[in-house]
Amino acid sequence: MKYETIELFPAHLIEFSVEDLISQAIENLVALFKQSTPLVVAYSGGKDSSVVAAMALHAALQAKGMGVDPFLIITTGDTRVENPEITIHYKAELEKMRRFGEEHGIDVQVAIAQPNILSMFQVKVLTGRGLPSFANGSNDCSTDLKILPQNRLRKQLLSEIQKDGMREPCTLTGVRLDESEIRAARLKARGERHDVPVRNKDGDLVLSPLMRWSEFDVWEAIALYGSGAYPSFSDFEEVKRIYAHAAGTSCAVVADAIYEGGKRHRQGRCGVRTGCWSCLAAEDRSLANMIEFDTRYEYATGLHRLNRFMRNTQYDWSLRNWVGRTIMEGFIAVEPDTYSPKMIRMLTRFMLQLDFDEQQRARRVGEPPKFEILPLDVMVAVDAYQSLQGIARPFSCWVDYNEIRTGRVRYDIPEVERVPVTRMPETRFLHVGKDWEDSAGTEWTGLRDPLWEHFMGESDDMLLTLKSGRIVWKSPVNKEFSVDMESVYLMEEFELDRLLAKHESGFEPGGITAAYKWYFQYGCLNLSAGMLRKHDEICRRTSFKDRLGLTLEYDQEDLISQTVRYRDLPEGARRVWAHKATTSGSQIDLLLEAA
Repeated sequence: MKYETIELFPAHLIEFSVEDLISQAIENLVALFKQSTPLVVAYSGGKDSSVVAAMALHAALQAKGMGVDPFLIITTGDTRVENPEITIHYKAELEKMRRFGEEHGIDVQVAIAQPNILSMFQVKVLTGRGLPSFANGSNDCSTDLKILPQNRLRKQLLSEIQKDGMREPCTLTGVRLDESEIRAARLKARGERHDVPVRNKDGDLVLSPLMRWSEFDVWEAIALYGSGAYPSFSDFEEVKRIYAHAAGTSCAVVADAIYEGGKRHRQGRCGVRTGCWSCLAAEDRSLANMIEFDTRYEYATGLHRLNRFMRNTQYDWSLRNWVGRTIMEGFIAVEPDTYSPKMIRMLTRFMLQLDFDEQQRARRVGEPPKFEILPLDVMVAVDAYQSLQGIARPFSCWVDYNEIRTGRVRYDIPEVERVPVTRMPETRFLHVGKDWEDSAGTEWTGLRDPLWEHFMGESDDMLLTLKSGRIVWKSPVNKEFSVDMESVYLMEEFELDRLLAKHESGFEPGGITAAYKWYFQYGCLNLSAGMLRKHDEICRRTSFKDRLGLTLEYDQEDLISQTVRYRDLPEGARRVWAHKATTSGSQIDLLLEAA
């Protein structure tokens, strides 16, 4: 007898109840625990990852009852510029997960990935090493603040798991096919599954339990776990509050319906709904909606005002630094680049003021501050790098920090009109010589100090000869750049008055790097491999520019008057600077070639 299978209902049209979806997911996760596979939950604090975390803990509890010893790691990322409500929320939820594991004898570990100090938004922008990610610019912030820290944490966890002799872990994500057509296409292209783990492009095992779930399935699961219908670490009331208030409503499901039924406009270009307060890549309304909806969010008004100030001044070229850093064929580019020293000083003061105001508010109501933009280690890193890059007088951060906290001055963020969009001005070129030190005639402009070395005496433990032959101060090599807080606390306690006096007394031309050298000499900075050579080079470059009057505030018109257009460069320089050529800047050459 011949048998045939007849498809009465296409599989993709069969609807499962949320209870069935949860049951299937739990079964798949328990199967992994039975294979002694550690599970890593990629948690963000949102509804999808919250359901994944709830099901992972639920499955671990079931596996424990079967005599299995489950191991679960919950990871999340902190950009250090998150909406403060998100930071407070995910930290509280992580603690609930840890306690749930403790109460039920389940090994639950939590880990937070953060960018290293030099990659932080505050440090990159306030040290003149980068701009905010504007809508028409690069999206480096996602890489620096999210992807790289998460990858670093994952490698660290994998190394520790392998060291303990465990099996390869499987990462659980909360991605769904119905989030967007683009997301669905990517999920299918990667071959991701909801039932069994698959390897991603990096070779890691990944499982997406919610892949076939709908938005309403997720909210139903939130309701079931939150009501106690299933064992849960949380009631998820805070998840619902954040979703609702970020959309300016009192209902999370209504907020999601508004979001899904509208333009599907993510608050941040990186794909998150509640963007970072510093995000300029998209018009983020989440924080503004919260502030408008409920007075409990008034504390964040200053953060939103700072965002608007940076957004509205994007095309104010007078607030940019025009002096390039790269020498090619004896010339540097003169064009708007990162923020100018004036703008950087303003932003530094605004951030220090916001921190102080938040600390005062928190003290009045008896709660911890909800945010801190420039904690002491970050402020010291900024102060050191501002000196190294020549964009602030030595110890400027400490001067502003002291004046704000003693009540001598306030730095309120002004409301400014949006500067109209204009084209980037034509790049011009300034001749500075083959190297930054062509005219210096001294070996002391880098990481050297004759007076300090005289008092310390000659010692192999103090000086190091680089491959280039240059002699610099020796420094221990660390895994990454960091600030030694013990040294900073001692400095604040015993040296602050002297440093403030140093700032007021000024410095000789070429001496703007004095603060960086001071931090270095007194052990406040821990440098990573390769930094000695690079910082010596930057120090020499900054000293050279300082002697030319091209640090701090300089006369822009006077600077332009010393430059030449692309068409007036020598042939060799035109060749290496061709990527900067514009039609107007090289017009004569184009006409000659046409003739």
